[in-house]
Amino acid sequence: MRKYLIAVVMTVPLAMSASAQVNPQQQRMTECNAQAKGMTGDARKNFMSTCLSGGSAGAQGPHCTKGKPCGNTCIAMDKECHIK
Repeated sequence: MRKYLIAVVMTVPLAMSASAQVNPQQQRMTECNAQAKGMTGDARKNFMSTCLSGGSAGAQGPHCTKGKPCGNTCIAMDKECHIK
């Protein structure tokens, strides 16, 4: 019984600290992933690279309020970007 109690007491702080710690890179990944929703292929890869490196996508390409960026323009969310 004592071994089980020690095991529980030791694992609770480890589990709490792992879930409570969200480092800036993890937060950035979550935000960039949400912004890249609907993008595929090279467009998504380039966007995620720029976003995760700390650069803003707006500096590299258009800021699309309706639709998604594709190269230097915006396209509808249901369209696929074919720029390589």
